[in-house]
Amino acid sequence: MNNNSKRNYYLDDIPLEEAIEKYFNALKKYFSKTPDELIEVTKANNRITSKPVFAKVSSPNFNLAAMDGISIDHKNTVGATETSPKTIKIKDFDWIDTGDPINDNHDAVIMIEDISKISNNEIKIFSSVSSMYNVREIGEDLIQSEMIIPENTKINHFDIGVCLAGGIKEIKVKKNINSKFIPTGNELINLGEQSTKGNLIEFNSYVINGLLNNIGVNTETSPIIKDNKELIKNEISNSIKKYDLVIVSAGSSAGSEDYTKEIISELGEVIVHGVSIKPGHPVILGKINDKPVIGLPGYPISAILINELIIKPLIEKKINHKIHNNNQIKAKLTRKLNSSIGEDEFVRASVGKINSEYIAVPLPGGAGVISSIQKANCLIKIPKNIEGFQKNEQINVLPLVDINDIDNTIICSGSHDLVLDLLKSFLLKKGLGYKMAINPIGSLGGLLAIDQNLCHFSGTHIFDPQTNQYNLPFINKFVKNNKVKTINLVDRIQGIIIPKTNPKNIKGIEDLNNPELVFVNRQKGSGTRILFDHLLEKSNINSQKINGYDNEKNSHLAVSYTIHSKNADLGLGIMSSAVAYDLDFIPLKEESFDLVIPETVLNEEYIQIILEIIRSSEFKKNIESIGGYNTNKTGEIIL
Repeated sequence: MNNNSKRNYYLDDIPLEEAIEKYFNALKKYFSKTPDELIEVTKANNRITSKPVFAKVSSPNFNLAAMDGISIDHKNTVGATETSPKTIKIKDFDWIDTGDPINDNHDAVIMIEDISKISNNEIKIFSSVSSMYNVREIGEDLIQSEMIIPENTKINHFDIGVCLAGGIKEIKVKKNINSKFIPTGNELINLGEQSTKGNLIEFNSYVINGLLNNIGVNTETSPIIKDNKELIKNEISNSIKKYDLVIVSAGSSAGSEDYTKEIISELGEVIVHGVSIKPGHPVILGKINDKPVIGLPGYPISAILINELIIKPLIEKKINHKIHNNNQIKAKLTRKLNSSIGEDEFVRASVGKINSEYIAVPLPGGAGVISSIQKANCLIKIPKNIEGFQKNEQINVLPLVDINDIDNTIICSGSHDLVLDLLKSFLLKKGLGYKMAINPIGSLGGLLAIDQNLCHFSGTHIFDPQTNQYNLPFINKFVKNNKVKTINLVDRIQGIIIPKTNPKNIKGIEDLNNPELVFVNRQKGSGTRILFDHLLEKSNINSQKINGYDNEKNSHLAVSYTIHSKNADLGLGIMSSAVAYDLDFIPLKEESFDLVIPETVLNEEYIQIILEIIRSSEFKKNIESIGGYNTNKTGEIIL
């Protein structure tokens, strides 16, 4: 039978809000009851109360001394003054320490500093005191039967301390949701298993379960199940009996081996199949025995987005408690974002704060690029009725992390270099809360970002053949709106990256006249691309005749990896990236890689820390160990 005859088709392609409303309406019975349980109060951190909690005892449950000194009946102090002290006999006072219970016949404490000891049995006092002077009264902290924690409150360690003070041993909390994650697919293997071409390591379960654990969900994962309908059906059928939520990974699309929709339909009901969002479009929202069963797309970013947009709100509704932040902030966009009309698109972004304004750097990558979500701290939503946003437009962004993490994110735009990755690591090593978001948009792009206040600093290495200088002519040309300081990060060697042992006997730029050689290029605006075009012009080589000239990569490592993967024969890049993949290298030119820093942020703590790192001997030693770098000028102010 032709596979096309077995293909699934979407039941729906509806807006996200409508899909959630439709799904939640179908799960009314599921949401109607939230079971609770009685647990030890000392194990209740991050749990949510199902009933109000009331103190069983007062705290303190007796009058006690707030100071070291003597306890006394305040009436016995009447008449005492500095000029006419009063002598008190032992029968009328007790020596007492802070925290000691007070004699029932006494109602005040006089500090040791305010008495004069005549003997152990006799003292002088120099002022009268009032009732309950320096006394912690019964119930000062808690009064028996006082409410300690209201219902539907997330418990923290302070709450636990107050509960213990109030004599509470056990507490009623909402039961945690139990979730089962079922990974499916012929291509999936576990880490450590022997891999063949076409295999992918299964990691979606670790990511999704980890996100759910963070909000109090108990999670389990089944073994990987191959694309076999009966095996998948059996696992779903067994899981729904035991768990509150079942998540099936992959098999949600419209392929001939995508069985999730069919299985849910047979065991229960599919409420929604297909939501107009990107990524995450082919999600399945179903129920079996009135419990939610969700079919996630296999692409990791799609799965993560569905978790944020649908699964978390479902859990919130089930436990009737807000568990994640969806407060948006305004940010200025660093580049134009295009989107197709008809679907809400969610774009990952790094956001930092520059001169009291949030700046959003959209990250590249499709639904399968999990590294982009690792680098992101916010999401940008492009509504389905618009074609995108313009550069410098003020837009709403949805934080994925605490706002303090965003405030401490330092955006480094411009050219990429391995030394910037090393700098990022050294900054994190300081443990001061700062981290770098590296935005590889090329040297020219970085200078324009500096000019428009779209980054904290940039990396640049642009050769000017007219002046035989690096960087300064271009800084003067493109940075008009900011005064800047230029600081040398490193000098490095540019050259031709080729496979180990140079199997095609490549000798230099002139070999690019050979149409059989496949080249891999850097993106327009990068310093390497500008240098390469200059070398082509100098050698009278027509770029349009170079096989692969339009195959652009955003980093030196990407160029080297393309050659390492045998998808190209050569490329222009830095020596350190060739060393990283054990490739050969033909040196062409030493160049200056400089940092351009606006004077408006130069004295900020994070910049001073970065400069301190750059100038440290430890940092320079680490650079030199990579190979292909010269640190003689590292940290020097060029201009």
